Amino acid sequence: MQRTPRGGALTTAMLGLVWTLACGGGSGSPGTSSAVLTVARAGSGSGTVTGSGIDCGSTCTSTLSTGTAVSLTAVADSGSSFAAWSGCDSASGATCTLTLDSNRTVTATFDLAGQSHSLTVAKTGSGSGTISGNGIDCGSSCSVQLPAGTAASLTATPAAGSTLGSWTGCDSTSGNSCTLDLTSDRIVSAKFDLTAVTGQWVLGYYVGYAINDYPIDQIDWTALTHIAFAPLTVNGDLSLNLTFQDQNGTGPQDAMALSQAAHAHGVTPLLMLGGEGAGGNIAAAAGAAHRATFVSDLLSALDTLGYDGVDLDWEDSVNLDDLVALAQALRAARAGIVLTYPAGALNANFDTVDSRMVTLAASLDRFNVQTYYPSTAFAGSGWSSWFSSPISGVTASTPIAIDDTLQRYATAGIPKNKLGMGVAFYAICYTGGISGPGQATNGTTQIIVGGDNTYPLSAFYAAGSTFASVSAQQLERDSTAQVPYLSFATPVTDSGCGAPTQYIPYEDETSILAKGTFSKTNGYGGIIVWALHEGWLPPNAAGGRSQNAMMQALRTGFLVP
Repeated sequence: MQRTPRGGALTTAMLGLVWTLACGGGSGSPGTSSAVLTVARAGSGSGTVTGSGIDCGSTCTSTLSTGTAVSLTAVADSGSSFAAWSGCDSASGATCTLTLDSNRTVTATFDLAGQSHSLTVAKTGSGSGTISGNGIDCGSSCSVQLPAGTAASLTATPAAGSTLGSWTGCDSTSGNSCTLDLTSDRIVSAKFDLTAVTGQWVLGYYVGYAINDYPIDQIDWTALTHIAFAPLTVNGDLSLNLTFQDQNGTGPQDAMALSQAAHAHGVTPLLMLGGEGAGGNIAAAAGAAHRATFVSDLLSALDTLGYDGVDLDWEDSVNLDDLVALAQALRAARAGIVLTYPAGALNANFDTVDSRMVTLAASLDRFNVQTYYPSTAFAGSGWSSWFSSPISGVTASTPIAIDDTLQRYATAGIPKNKLGMGVAFYAICYTGGISGPGQATNGTTQIIVGGDNTYPLSAFYAAGSTFASVSAQQLERDSTAQVPYLSFATPVTDSGCGAPTQYIPYEDETSILAKGTFSKTNGYGGIIVWALHEGWLPPNAAGGRSQNAMMQALRTGFLVP
């Protein structure tokens, strides 16, 4: 809307007076043919600029005829060096040229001799690649100190299956190259995108209680499509608990930092509602009497913390009708919300799919299944020794595997492309003389130990671990389950197991790749990962593995065509 000052509309004569007063007869005002050239000096050093009536030093402005071809020269004082020009039509070394077609300001930057600035590069996007040049090899070395005024040139090299999307922070770009003058500390970033989309999801769980085990700035975003911050719980008064059991006691701040980083890398952030032992209060909040308030509170939390959806991890005290109604209410309140649910694996001996699960899936973007221990393996009650996340191999005594469970959900009516499997970033161990898969267990002296938070892959692959010193004969792989394991003729003492063991199933790059191949080949929707910090390997991991070896296996297996 346009507004006029109090007292009425401006007249043409008044407008002319305002123009004259504001412009002071400078370039562009009626009846003049001159313009003002102004020179500024910046930087930590000193020097002079001369040419076209300028002697700056003392005289740093000059009024010249419009259209004058200007040439300026910068000369650094002793102990300083000339760094760069800005505002010129063109610059060559210490010389700046321009045509004075209007009032213009140019700046000469001088730095103290011997001064240096930092050049830092970052990588964003769903793809991957390296950046190199001027001492940068990122990859591994992503920051360097260079002399002030360095003309830096960087080159981005996309990895297989990726392409360079864009540069930010450069003075100029050309194809995969970025150039800039280092007149101050600078940060540039290259965005790498996947060249093709497989349709697979990789949803990783990121837990507040171990946030320092895998800091946000270390996350390998190229291996993820979605990330869930956990756990969001419900207080006794049915309000949301936003502490996220955060290791630093800064749950909301860390939640916002994670969502911002996820969005910057093209990854969708979710809040995981629930977890083990959190179901009682969720049940009360999701009931008909409180559901509308609960939905409003969840949406408010998403908006406040910057998240796109909710992982409905309601695991105990579950009222399935209320779970379905909660998902439907969230979808009705916000059509674009991202909703996921991690269901349990199915025992082929007796489990069936409740029809309400199919109804629930209609409101979800993904119906994932926790096809990993403790949902998949058990000791005693007729079970034989088994694996944490086997692809196949169901028998009467090993009654759970990924292929059987997903097919049962699909047969019940859940679309295959909505169904996701699960994998755990930890190892498990059997005690009591069990030395491999398929051996009868008694559930008393022969039990399962290790597992979540006790034997993470970060410990399993650490230098000095049991795995680091095994012989080739002790390394086994089951061709049906497509899972590796360690088998020992006599018990070994392993700190991750906490008891003597002869059988340790685990995950490696090959087993993760096999899961990706299975998902893509059979038209399923991807994988969930519990929990990301447990798969972030330490430096000098066994077998020369990089710290993100497990993450890159996920990327290659699921996200690269």
